[in-house]
Amino acid sequence: MAEKSLKKNAFYSVLKAFLTLVFPLVTFPYASRILLADGIGKVNFANNIISYFIMIGSLGIGGYATREASKLRDDKVALSKFFKEIISINLVCSIIAYILFFIALFAVPKFSDYRSLLLICSIKIIFSILGVEWVYTANENFRYITIRSFIIQLLSLFYLFIFVKTKEDINHYAFFGILTAVGSNIFNLLHVRKYINWKQKVEYDIKKHIKPIMIFFGMTVVTSIYTMLDSTMLGFLSNDEQVGYYAASTKLGHMVLSMLTAITGILLPRLTNYYQKDDKESFYELVKKSSCIITLLAVPMVFGLIILSKPLVILLSGENFLPAVPAMKIISPIVFIITLGSLIGVQILPAIGKEKIAFYSYIAGAVTNVILNVILIPKIGAKGAAIGTVFAETAVTLIQFLYIHKLLLKKDFIITLFESIISSFVMVVVLYLFLRLIENTYLQLFGAFLVGIIVYSFVLFIFRNKYLLEYASKGVTKILR
Repeated sequence: MAEKSLKKNAFYSVLKAFLTLVFPLVTFPYASRILLADGIGKVNFANNIISYFIMIGSLGIGGYATREASKLRDDKVALSKFFKEIISINLVCSIIAYILFFIALFAVPKFSDYRSLLLICSIKIIFSILGVEWVYTANENFRYITIRSFIIQLLSLFYLFIFVKTKEDINHYAFFGILTAVGSNIFNLLHVRKYINWKQKVEYDIKKHIKPIMIFFGMTVVTSIYTMLDSTMLGFLSNDEQVGYYAASTKLGHMVLSMLTAITGILLPRLTNYYQKDDKESFYELVKKSSCIITLLAVPMVFGLIILSKPLVILLSGENFLPAVPAMKIISPIVFIITLGSLIGVQILPAIGKEKIAFYSYIAGAVTNVILNVILIPKIGAKGAAIGTVFAETAVTLIQFLYIHKLLLKKDFIITLFESIISSFVMVVVLYLFLRLIENTYLQLFGAFLVGIIVYSFVLFIFRNKYLLEYASKGVTKILR
């Protein structure tokens, strides 16, 4: 298979993430003003519970399958055999997941109040597994992924505006979430024949996949403890309102993260490919460049989310969600922490076959998160969950970074990090003064966005940042052409 352009892959991946970013900016403000914190909290709690059963059904296969399929993508016969083996494992696990779900549905007293919501959200279990997204990621078909996602988002938007009109339409909002999350997976099954020969007869060799899949599954389990457990523990240790506030406080941060991880998300197939071919020079260059670029993007976003937290919460959720502002300020640093951790733990370590290191780091993060949640959530609710998440993500990324620091801690990265922090600090000072002059929320956000970009870029230009100058030069050249 001809090697696809990383720039084009990045463009489509970032475009998809941008659409994913814009989509909640339209849908979440609409839904949160209708369902309020209590309704949003109920749906968020139900989705979090279902996420655990999705995790059991998928068995962490996504990461493993992406890596292995990247090695086989030039051999349709081998890829078809691998595909059928993985799908077989997935189907068995999904049946087990559904059995456990129905047992929990009637065995856990807390779930009786959420029974209809949980049943609706459980549709995600089977569709998440049958989506075979890893086939398209391994083949770097980000153009298809982007177009398909846009079509589904458009259809979901129509559904939301037609069926969610009062606070009683909470089940329709839950179904809207299903369309958004896994609706595109129907297209995947129809389209996958481009890469897979369904009629090819194979001799199944399931056993060889079990051990590596279990490693990835272990990573998924411990990761879920500190990525999904916050809302779950808030639901059990606090109330639906606090779950709603926490959902609002993390919503924008996760939307920004989706933009940034879209950049790192395209790297695993290429890094694996370089490492397999022993092309270490290309491997190291890609790691260096990607780490510097995500630093330049993530650091100012952290500062921006902190200083603009109040107007952002009002815009996204309405004034009823103002109690979410402190939690949003606390949790904002995860934008940089998770982005860097995603590059190391999800892309670099699996590419070089060191996913066990990521697994150990996730265990540390999970333990940190559970301990802090138990202590803090009963006392300070959503703010406690936010503190637990920041410490957990820091533990994960720090352990991964210490293992791989010789690869990542290069002169370019250190200089870029320093320049980005100083530029962001200057940006925050200017934005603070700007916000004191403007009272209108919408003008604050629009003006701050433009002023922030200009000030941040200007200070980087004074530093003569090599990546800013490189991409600015390319942009000017293309415009002139």
